[in-house]
Amino acid sequence: MRSSPAPSICAILAAAGVGSRLAGVAGSGPKQFLALGGRPIYQWSLCELAGHEQVGLVVVATLSDSISTIQAQIEGLGLTGRTIIIAGGSTRQQSVWLGLKELSRRQPPPGYVLVHDAARPFLTREILDATITVVKEKGACTTCVPASDTVKRVQNGQIVETLDRNSLVLVQTPQAARYDWLVDAHEKAIRDQRATTDDAALLESAGYPVAAVSGSRLNIKITEPHDLVLAEVIAATLRHP
Repeated sequence: MRSSPAPSICAILAAAGVGSRLAGVAGSGPKQFLALGGRPIYQWSLCELAGHEQVGLVVVATLSDSISTIQAQIEGLGLTGRTIIIAGGSTRQQSVWLGLKELSRRQPPPGYVLVHDAARPFLTREILDATITVVKEKGACTTCVPASDTVKRVQNGQIVETLDRNSLVLVQTPQAARYDWLVDAHEKAIRDQRATTDDAALLESAGYPVAAVSGSRLNIKITEPHDLVLAEVIAATLRHP
């Protein structure tokens, strides 16, 4: 049976990490399932992605033993028709690649793909709008914020250079690209056995220009225990503006 065509813009939500640096914090289990403001961390960004009228389909790449749990939760949210759950890989890069392969089963494939980390719960409509606008104009982009701290390069415990922070940014997600560009970039990385945690880096290495989109200081990634503390404060602020 042929699958239904994919819409012009799809998203991949990378939610297969184990969150080892958060082990033992607020209970056990992967970080994307920890409670934040009364709901699992991954649901914050999933609801934003699936609720955007230009994002027709969200592929959630997660741990294989979490698929049934997420499926039940998504049914409760009423997002079944806009979300597909698949088993991700052992790395983020592999999970995104598996998401792209899932989208290839829909003919024609989407024109553009957004990639977002489930560990960044505070995705906003404004960031999505900006990302979609720029990826349609430029072909590939990543959200980022200016570096506000002084950045230095260190070798063997010694500072060897102070970098000009005016030309530096801190990269976030979502990142977005034309579907064919992103597939080509991942295929080249597989052939070259090149690993990275950043899809923009894969696109750059494959020769595709990547534009910058303004992100948000609140679009934090929950990695360390203190990130979860900060996220709770942000979540409380969003609930009670």
